[in-house]
Amino acid sequence: MLATMRSLLSATLALALTSCASHATRSVALYEKGDYTGAAQAADDGLTSHPDDDALWGMRVRSALALGDAPGVARAYTDYTARHGGDDAELLRDLAEATIEQALTSPSVKLKILAIAAVEDLQINDLADSVAQAMGDEDDRVQAAASVAVIHGFAQAPQVASDMLHSENVEARRIALEGVAKKIGKLAIADIEKGAIDPDARVRAIAVRWLGQYKDKDAVEVCTKRLHDPDEHVRAAAAIALAKIGLGDTRDVAKRALADKALVVRLAGVTVLAMEKADGLLVELTDDANPIVALEAAIAVKAGHPELAQKAVAKAITSEDWTVRAGAGNSLARALDKAGVIAVAKQLSADQELGVRLAAARALVHAGDVADATPVFSAALGSEDAALGSENAINAAADLGALGDARGLEALAGFARDPKRTAEQRAAAATAHRVAHHVTAGLVAALADSSGLVRVQAAATIDALAH
Repeated sequence: MLATMRSLLSATLALALTSCASHATRSVALYEKGDYTGAAQAADDGLTSHPDDDALWGMRVRSALALGDAPGVARAYTDYTARHGGDDAELLRDLAEATIEQALTSPSVKLKILAIAAVEDLQINDLADSVAQAMGDEDDRVQAAASVAVIHGFAQAPQVASDMLHSENVEARRIALEGVAKKIGKLAIADIEKGAIDPDARVRAIAVRWLGQYKDKDAVEVCTKRLHDPDEHVRAAAAIALAKIGLGDTRDVAKRALADKALVVRLAGVTVLAMEKADGLLVELTDDANPIVALEAAIAVKAGHPELAQKAVAKAITSEDWTVRAGAGNSLARALDKAGVIAVAKQLSADQELGVRLAAARALVHAGDVADATPVFSAALGSEDAALGSENAINAAADLGALGDARGLEALAGFARDPKRTAEQRAAAATAHRVAHHVTAGLVAALADSSGLVRVQAAATIDALAH
């Protein structure tokens, strides 16, 4: 945590330069000397006389964060936003990016990769040089992540990424291939084709998917071989890739996929038939024994046979497998018209499984029936799942928060800073704030969490919401 405190020093330099004439000068000076307690006290003293000084409030929040005082951060930011009339986007970005910058120099490979991903996704240009330095890291995974993140901005990045495609570390190869395929595109086809025969299934799946995306006609042979891959995700990717390339007997590819034992491959077969507009075969599949396959086939022909979608939904929502019922709830908007969605979703909102009820509530929101969805979300906050801090409860809080309901935001903030939750649960709650589209004091306080995972996820979320 001390490293995090020190990293925030650099984030205050700009403030120090621009606030010399403000009432925060003394607090800034103490902060930069490392006297965070003194800086906090100086900020408090200044606020007594100048309660509307944004610079003083900023230093009060920074000082609490540097002290690792999460409750103090929450209190200070709550008081500040009340005075300020809302969030201070500049302060939030400064705090978040300082936290991400600190993670880039962490001894943890996981944190460095998360921080690099945040810089890349959020396009934090000020940290591009720090990411570039990570190309010299001793761990291949970090080198791979850093090189693809800055591949268009630093001359050495393409070579580092190319080297990582041949790393002995599977994860490094996966990261490098995904990045090269996405950012270099067709110019990297030769490397992508090599990835299709990689010893690792995840690398093969990525390669096959991109070969289909780029419609590489030279990849028909390797993709056809991958239809018999031992990994189901590779087989599924191969079927769809061949359909996108469009050479050969695509319907035979679909039939092979539909004869597979793995659901993900069978669903790929449905996708292939839909791409081929093979409505006759899709209509036949609406009577498939697997309700998910039947539903996807029915959705594919919904325009010409809306009654088949209704029939498939009715079958899926009566399945003994609650995941099937939840899947049906998630697919309602694609299968039925607005009135149909509301009717079925109301029925599912009384299901015994929370996951099904939440899927139904989201369908109701999508259809415009917020009034019936809100009680479902709020009830989840008082469930056993909420007490355990489960993914369902976190997501319910985020969904409720997205509707502007204070109960959801309060619960989400609590999940993000509750020490009784695991670090993974707190990190998930921090990330879920993106769904709620709201920065809470609890999220800001998570920047002072004892777990680096939580701090980085909170920082990435804050930066995303502050833009």
